[in-house]
Amino acid sequence: MSSDLQIGLSGILTAQRAMLVASHNISNANTKGYTKQSSVLAARNPTITTAGTVGQGVELVKIIRHKDDYLNSRLRDISSSIGSASIKSQYLKELETVFNETSDSSLNNALSSFFKGINDLSQYPEDISLRSTFLENANTLTDTFRRIVNELDQMKTFIKQSIENKLSDVNTITSNIANINKQIASLKTKGIESNDLLDKREALLHDLSKLTHITVNTQNNGMVDVMTPGGSLVSGTNVKSLTFDIDSSGTLSITDSEKMSKFTFKTGEIKALQDFYNTTIANYDKKLDNLASGIIKDVNRIHGEGVGLSGGFTSIKSINSVSSATAALNSAGLTITPSTGDIYITVINTSTGAVTKNKISVNVATNSLTDVKNAINGTVSGTAGNITASIADNKLQIGAATGYKFNFSYALDPNPGTMGTSTASVSGVYSGQSNDTYTFTALGSGTIGTTSGLQVEVKNSGGTVVATLDVGSTYTAGNTLNVANGVSLSLSSGSITTGNTFSLNVINDSDTTNLLASLGINTFFSGTDASNIAVSTDVSNDASLIAASTGEVGNNTNALRLAALQDNTSAINNTTFADYLHQIASSLGEEASNAYKSEESYDVIETSLQNRRDEISGVSVDEELVNLVRYQQAYQASSKYISIVNGLIDRLLSTLG
Repeated sequence: MSSDLQIGLSGILTAQRAMLVASHNISNANTKGYTKQSSVLAARNPTITTAGTVGQGVELVKIIRHKDDYLNSRLRDISSSIGSASIKSQYLKELETVFNETSDSSLNNALSSFFKGINDLSQYPEDISLRSTFLENANTLTDTFRRIVNELDQMKTFIKQSIENKLSDVNTITSNIANINKQIASLKTKGIESNDLLDKREALLHDLSKLTHITVNTQNNGMVDVMTPGGSLVSGTNVKSLTFDIDSSGTLSITDSEKMSKFTFKTGEIKALQDFYNTTIANYDKKLDNLASGIIKDVNRIHGEGVGLSGGFTSIKSINSVSSATAALNSAGLTITPSTGDIYITVINTSTGAVTKNKISVNVATNSLTDVKNAINGTVSGTAGNITASIADNKLQIGAATGYKFNFSYALDPNPGTMGTSTASVSGVYSGQSNDTYTFTALGSGTIGTTSGLQVEVKNSGGTVVATLDVGSTYTAGNTLNVANGVSLSLSSGSITTGNTFSLNVINDSDTTNLLASLGINTFFSGTDASNIAVSTDVSNDASLIAASTGEVGNNTNALRLAALQDNTSAINNTTFADYLHQIASSLGEEASNAYKSEESYDVIETSLQNRRDEISGVSVDEELVNLVRYQQAYQASSKYISIVNGLIDRLLSTLG
C-alpha cells in the first residue's frame, strides 16, 4: 500500500510544482527579458515484478527555458546599432539648433546684415551713423561666431559627461554579469538549472549591447565571456573596468582603468558619443573656422589698403606678432602666411598734399620682419625721415614725421609729375587685373592744346602701347582724357618736347603679399578663427577708422570692394561665404535626416526580431491558465486517488482487526 500512496504523492507533488512553474510564468508575463519556462514530466522508474514492471508515478525531471540563442544574439547586435543611430540622431538635431539657420539670430542673418551694412555705407561713406550701424552689424557677426563656438564647446562637455556616465554603467553591468557567472557555475556543478539567473544575465547582456557592440561566448561551466573589438570586458568572473582619456590633440579615447590599452568600439551609444566628440563636432568646428578665417583674411586684405575719414595714419602698430623678428616671414608663426610680392606705402605731405608712393618688395622665404623694417626706412620717404619703421614686441610699428601721414592705399597718385612745362594730373580708379606702370611719352614737340597733331603715347611695363592721346589743337588744356582701365589724364597748358616722359604706378592691389593682413596692420577684424574673431579694438573704438575709401577721403571705392566680397564665388572652397554657410547647414540637415532614417530602420528590424522572440520565449497568459487548470485537475485526481487508497487501507485494517 505504501507504493500506492507514493504514486499518488508523486502526482500531487509534480502537479504542484508544475503549477508553480505556470504561476511563475504568469507573474513574469510583463517582466523585461523574461524567458518562458516549461515543466518536463516523466514517469518514475518502475518496480520490476515477476509479472512485469509496475509504474511508480510521475516526477518533474526538468524546467526548460524556451530560448533561441541566435535571436538573442541578433537582438543584441540590433540594440547596439539602435544605440548608435539614436545618439547620432539626437545630437545632430541639437547641433541643428546650435546653428539655427531659420532664426533671426542665425549666423546667416548676421552675415547678410554685415554685408548690408557695407552696401549702405558705400552709398554715404562719410556718414557716421551708417558707420556706427555697420560696426554694430560686424559685432553681431563676430558675437554669433563666438556664441556658436561656445555652444559647440558646451556640447563637447556634455558629451564627455555622458560618456563618463555610460562607461560607469558598463562597469556596473559587467561586474553584475561576472557575479551571475559565478552563481551559475556554482549551481551547474551541483546539476541545478539556473533559469532565472540566465534571464537576468541575458537582460544585462542586452543592456550592455546598447552601450557597445559585444560578442558573447559561453563556457562549458555555464559562464560567458563578453568581448568587444577592442578586447575582453568579462572573462568568467574577471572584469575589465573602463574609463576615458583625452590626449593633447583633444581626441577622446576609451581605455582600461589603468589606461594601458585603448578599446575600439564598433557600434553602440558610447561609440556614437565618441565619434560625435572626436569627429562630428570637430568637423563643424573646422568648417566654422574656415568661414570665419576666410572672412577675416579677405576683409582685412581689402580694409588694410583703404583709408578712414582721416585719410591716413600718423602712427600704427601691427596686432599680430612674429615668433622672431629675424625669422623668414613664411615661417615666423603668422596665422595667415604671406606671399612674395610688393607693398606700396603712400606718404602725404599734409601741408602741400604732395604724395610719394614707396614700393617695398618682399621675399617671404628670405626676408624677415627686420628686413621689412629696414626696407621701409630705406624708401624715399624713409630716407627723408618722413616715415620711420621700428619693431617692438616682435610687432611692426610705423610712424610719420610731423606734417606727414601715410596709408597703404592703392589710389592713383593724382600729381605724378610734369611733361615739359605742362603739369600732369591723374584721376580715376585703376581696374586692371595686375599692378603695372604706365609710362607717358611725348610724340612731337609743341604747345599743349595748340600744336596740330601733338600726341602722348602710353605704354605699360611690358612695352605694349595701351593708349595714344591727342593733346594737340583739338585738345583743350585741363580736359580729362581716358587712358585705359579706368585711368584718366589731364595736362595743363605748356610746351612739351619729343621724348619728354613721366611714369605712373597703377595699382589694383597695394599689398600683393597679404603681409598687412598677416601682421594685422590697419585691419578691420582681429583674431584668427571663429573662436576669437572680433572687430579690432581701434576700429571698435573709432568708427571713423573704417576704411571705406582709397586715397581721397569720401570716395566709396574700398567700401565697394568690401561689398563685392558678398558675391565673390571664389571666397572659400570656390563658393561665396553665404553659399558655404548654406552648405554647412544643408550638410548638417542631410546628416541628421539620414541618422533619423537609420534609427527608424533599425527600430523596424528590432520589432520584427522581438516579435519572433516573443513567439518562442514570450509568455501567453491564456496558455498558462490552461496549464494551471490541467495541473490542478491532475492534483485533484491524485488527491482523490490517495483518498481512495486510504479508505481501502482503513477497511482492510478494520477487517483484520
